[in-house]
Amino acid sequence: MTRQDIPVARPAAVAGPRAVKRVYRMAGLIMGGIWAWNAGEPVWEHALKFGLLLFVGVPLLHLVQKRRTAGRPRPGPQLSLARAVVAKGVLLAAALVASYLLRSTPHGDLYVAAGLFVAIAGIGPLLHRHLMAG
Repeated sequence: MTRQDIPVARPAAVAGPRAVKRVYRMAGLIMGGIWAWNAGEPVWEHALKFGLLLFVGVPLLHLVQKRRTAGRPRPGPQLSLARAVVAKGVLLAAALVASYLLRSTPHGDLYVAAGLFVAIAGIGPLLHRHLMAG
């Protein structure tokens, strides 16, 4: 005899397109916000701070999530670390080039920040399936 009022644990579902878009929108807001927060800084400082965020902060968060879900294998494809690093490198290079080209424009860093948001939130979900392996 089973009780109907006890919730049954269900396996975690693979993230749907709406969840993926939400994550990319949030990442775009964070990345663009950080770039805008540091507006007026030299290009090399932007590169250092943004690079640390992309290549140290995000992998640390990924490691924390991986440890938290240890013992509960997730079904479906996983994010390819190599592909993600290449995509982040391209994003950082594009932002730095744009920042350099707009250095004499008033509020050029704010344009770059808006561009980062648009690129991450708009193009990220389209490229998401190419960043997956397995």
